[in-house]
Amino acid sequence: MKNERKWTLILVCIVLIVTFLSISTGNLFGKRLNIQIGDISPQDFYAPFRIENTVATERKEDQALLMLEPIYIKNENIKENAQQEAKLLFNYAISIKDVVDKEGMVWDIPPSITKHFNISLTPIEPAQVLRSKSTITLLPIHYETLMLASREQLVELEERAIFILEEFFSLGLHESDILTLDIQQKVIEAGVIEAYQPFMQDLIRVQLSPNMQIDFEATKTLQDLALSTIEPVYVVQGEKIIDRGSKITDEVYILLQKAGEIDNSNAEYYLQYVGVAILIIILFSFSLYYIKESKVIEKLAFSQQSLLFIVYIFMVIVVRLLIDLPYIYIPLNIAPMLIVLLIEKDIAIWIHIILVMLSTIIHNGDLNFVTYHLMSGIISVLIITNMQERKQMIRCASFIGVAQATVHLSLCLLIGMPLSGVVITETFQAFGVGLLCVVIVIGSLPFWESTFKFVTPLQLLELTNPNQPLLKRLLLEATGTYYHSLLVANIAEAAADEIGANPLLTRVGGYYHDIGKLTCSNYFKENQVLDNPHDHLDPRSSAGIIVSHVTSGLELATEYNLPQCVKDMIIQHHGKGVMQYFYVKAQNMEGENVRLEDFQYPGPRPQTKEAALVMLADVVEATVRSMQHKLGPDLTVEDVVKKMIKQKLDEGELSECPLYISDINKITQSFTKMLNGMYHERIEYPEKNVK
Repeated sequence: MKNERKWTLILVCIVLIVTFLSISTGNLFGKRLNIQIGDISPQDFYAPFRIENTVATERKEDQALLMLEPIYIKNENIKENAQQEAKLLFNYAISIKDVVDKEGMVWDIPPSITKHFNISLTPIEPAQVLRSKSTITLLPIHYETLMLASREQLVELEERAIFILEEFFSLGLHESDILTLDIQQKVIEAGVIEAYQPFMQDLIRVQLSPNMQIDFEATKTLQDLALSTIEPVYVVQGEKIIDRGSKITDEVYILLQKAGEIDNSNAEYYLQYVGVAILIIILFSFSLYYIKESKVIEKLAFSQQSLLFIVYIFMVIVVRLLIDLPYIYIPLNIAPMLIVLLIEKDIAIWIHIILVMLSTIIHNGDLNFVTYHLMSGIISVLIITNMQERKQMIRCASFIGVAQATVHLSLCLLIGMPLSGVVITETFQAFGVGLLCVVIVIGSLPFWESTFKFVTPLQLLELTNPNQPLLKRLLLEATGTYYHSLLVANIAEAAADEIGANPLLTRVGGYYHDIGKLTCSNYFKENQVLDNPHDHLDPRSSAGIIVSHVTSGLELATEYNLPQCVKDMIIQHHGKGVMQYFYVKAQNMEGENVRLEDFQYPGPRPQTKEAALVMLADVVEATVRSMQHKLGPDLTVEDVVKKMIKQKLDEGELSECPLYISDINKITQSFTKMLNGMYHERIEYPEKNVK
């Protein structure tokens, strides 16, 4: 235990060192140049990944905006104000005209006041009074012209002025239109007397102003709509950014910054280190929390823990070595697929998420990098989880390749890349990388199995091959035991499916649980053809021979390099049960002073669901087979199954395995169904007399 902790600490230190070195030498913090705008490029620069050219995109957007005409709206208030000012001018003129007609002239002080105070009066020119009252600025001569008109002419001129203004404003006037209007022609067409035409032209010219104003809200909406259709300009991966010897422009400088080629010796640059450090702390804190809450490390053997560290270190190094390649070439799927085959699915997904996050930092990857590897990795885990036969390898590899290709293609379409030859080629390359990952995983399994003593579904499957040496020996040397083992394996496997145990491991345990009988096969009932050797032995000797098949089985399993999980099932399939037949026989011969331990299996009791299923299937199959001639309406297969399972429960043989009452019920139903099919009642055909 002390050595294991020591090695675990060493592996943790190696993990941290490898992670730090990989990130610090990765694309995010790679070698950068100290160059400025206007400098000469010291080398050719290529885009390490796809980069948006924001300057070119903005230029494209500006060009699109220049081509848009603003949206104008007619301002009726401008027309109304112009007409109102014209009306006031004529109203003032008429009022002054009325005073002149009545008083003969216009005074600066009303006569009633001057007469009362005996003040002299000063007459004022009517045109001067009109000019002071009017809000419209005209040439002085036009005021004089207006005051020479009669009252009726003033009314008519007002009507003509309002009409002309209405005509012009109804056209919708822009700033550029004012200078191009033919006011003289419009005045003539309106029927203005020739003597008053210069005045009218001056009045109209002064009162005309643009009444078409920009609708800023509608124009902004139109501009936003136009900008939304503008595709960003990208520098694709591998495209040259600048040639050696060329001058670095603003546009090129920004691209080099995004490519991580320029040394940003500023606070923002160093804050990147802080951000990465925080992210790594969060990831490892999350990992420690997950380990603590799920107690995942406690469930794993030291060899499994070592495998996790080694696979992690290996993948981080691979990611760093492939730093200059596009993300589709990074074989991150290898780690989760190996772990799911050698350990379990949840741990595989957990390790994969951490590797994806750290690989993104190392490669300075974008959202595409994260999405591609996260999705393809999890899909690969789900696909390969249920692979239990070698012939499924091709199908799984194809599915994983298709999954990676589909994810890559969907990401390309999502970011707006055209379905070009480059995209199609990369899609096929993603498919090929998926196939290669599966080949590497399956090809390396023997190494991991032998180095860390792991048992994989493929290894278990190989043990079910009838050509396995031990199974061939059983068939030839202990035929009865061989067929008994087949029945036990089938019965136990069916029940394993029902309760969520490992069906393949259960089947293998059923095949090999009685291999110890090879050492003395004729001492077991299913292999006896003539007499029973136990009839000539004392009960203790018989019990010793029967018990020895467990220890002999363990020795054979070791000799033939069977996995530890199968060895466990061999020594646990009888638990600490008592050989009741020989125990009672000894009591009948020796009395009550017989030691129970002499007729008891050494154990231990079943520790797993699979071992418990093999124990129950073994005893149930043997009992039903021995009582098949007694089966009928009064004694059914289900009665025998329930009785034997209850007996094992009462003896405490199932007290150390994780079986629940609901599991026991499912096992009973499954056993009954299988045994009814094996030992069903058969019709006795009558003999026919042949004459």
